[in-house]
Amino acid sequence: MKPPYFYQLFFYLFISIVFSSCGDTNNASNNELEKEKLELEKKKLELEEAKLKGGQNNSSNQAETKGVDETKNTNSVKSEYRYLLGKWNGKLRDKNLSIVIENIDGKTVTGYNVAGSNKRALKGLIYPDDRNRGGECLDCIVYKLVLSEPGDDKWDGVFTVYFEKYEEVNIDGGGFTYSGSGKWKSNNGKLSGDIELSKD
Repeated sequence: MKPPYFYQLFFYLFISIVFSSCGDTNNASNNELEKEKLELEKKKLELEEAKLKGGQNNSSNQAETKGVDETKNTNSVKSEYRYLLGKWNGKLRDKNLSIVIENIDGKTVTGYNVAGSNKRALKGLIYPDDRNRGGECLDCIVYKLVLSEPGDDKWDGVFTVYFEKYEEVNIDGGGFTYSGSGKWKSNNGKLSGDIELSKD
């Protein structure tokens, strides 16, 4: 059951977005709306993380009695999420990009990214694929990950990436193809870029 402040927060955020969208539709107000959307997404992530941590406190006491840190055990990762773990390579704007998913605890994801020579920590959540693909890929497993950089650098931002696992069936017996696509947007709204990733 969600606490009452959870609903109040979303009510106030919804009202502020509605009022801000009723005003001037010039480019500045669009940037403000995008910033508010990013802030809303970050607050939603924080609330969900807090909710998950609240539920984990009870289970962490049980794990301590066993003397096992289950959050570092990849065997505890749901089987449908395991393909997300590891290194994904691609491009962001004109730089080489690697996103490394190190751990998945429930729906919480941790890792890091390297864009050019800049390495930043990532933390976020797993969501189901929310795109309407019209039955485009029946043999695909797709999850949306929203991954935030720490926010202590002026160019930190948020990655929204759809990670796909596709089973190929061919004369050689087939196999799996892994790909990712999405966007990155800086928290200050001044930079953004499309992302294409693959995994060997």
